[in-house]
Amino acid sequence: MDMHAQAILEVAESWEWPLAARLQATGEQAGKFKAVTPKLLSGFIKESHALGGSLLDQFWDVVGGCHPQLTENAEKLRNMVFVSKQDSEQMLFEGISREEVNFGPIFTMAAELFTHLGVAFMNPGGRRSGSGTSHSVTDIISKATDELLVSAKKEGLGQRKQAALKELVLRRDSHLCPLTHATFDGDGVDPILAHIIPNSVHDKPDTLKCIAMFAGIAARDCVVQQLNDVGNLMTIEANAHTAYDNLKWGIEAQTHGESVKYIYRRVPAPDTPAPGPGYIRLRDGDEILFGRGPDGVKLGLGPDPLLCNLQLAVARVLKMSAAAELIMEMKDDADDSDYPHVYIASDAFCDILTAKLLLSGRAPLM
Repeated sequence: MDMHAQAILEVAESWEWPLAARLQATGEQAGKFKAVTPKLLSGFIKESHALGGSLLDQFWDVVGGCHPQLTENAEKLRNMVFVSKQDSEQMLFEGISREEVNFGPIFTMAAELFTHLGVAFMNPGGRRSGSGTSHSVTDIISKATDELLVSAKKEGLGQRKQAALKELVLRRDSHLCPLTHATFDGDGVDPILAHIIPNSVHDKPDTLKCIAMFAGIAARDCVVQQLNDVGNLMTIEANAHTAYDNLKWGIEAQTHGESVKYIYRRVPAPDTPAPGPGYIRLRDGDEILFGRGPDGVKLGLGPDPLLCNLQLAVARVLKMSAAAELIMEMKDDADDSDYPHVYIASDAFCDILTAKLLLSGRAPLM
């Protein structure tokens, strides 16, 4: 069914969607979201399949909700060997015409993924630790690793906890940026405590629901358990941190038995491997050397593989589909809107985003 879904979404890129006339008055913005939708869903389905998620099944359930005949035709596709995208399309619409189909549920599904995965992953929001702390560096450094682990397990996102987490990650990975190879010397090159998955998703039930559907229950549970713990953290130089927040690179975690190899991946993959972006010295496919600190073994030798692969998968989809550009546009719109106080990726912002998508024609009213 994965190949049938990919084939149908590929041919859908050339469809004149039946709802186009209803949204035509909204102009260019409506066309942007309609153009993004097939690639966005195709990318999410492909990555979900690789991660062990259930998004493919959810997609076919949504398709069936667009017209009664589509449920029956989708079941026929399930038992049909893939031959060509034309054959898949013909079987899906057997006995009906596209003009009879209400594609609203498909656009709604795309808008939810765009909002609750795309926006949430591109916009960390909330508290960010930065490079400094009001707590005595000597006080933190003097503590034993076990003491720091106790501090790191405390509830909340206080400065003392963040300082303890930063010191723990430095003890795990060393005082060397694994991307730029710059030494954190306190003389202009400071470690930034970066989250693999943005910590702002912790109170976003819709995002957690989408993560479970996209990557599986285990990935969702890992996000909940590790979100503000060493398994979701790395210390990197500011330039590399900015590039990561902008989805220009990610981490592919390859598990081999009990060991994990972390691979640097540019997003999208470059035609010719070259160092970068910015001051990053790694090329696409190079190993990222985590776990080289004095307590590397004790602290897990690197971030959690599930979280690394989840973030990379979302980054790839957003870049490949051009959804990342729309999200950046939404961020710019938010900066110019009447809601300057609203955190990007907050519940309030996601409500604003959904409303703007509907009003602009990027998602249909049901």
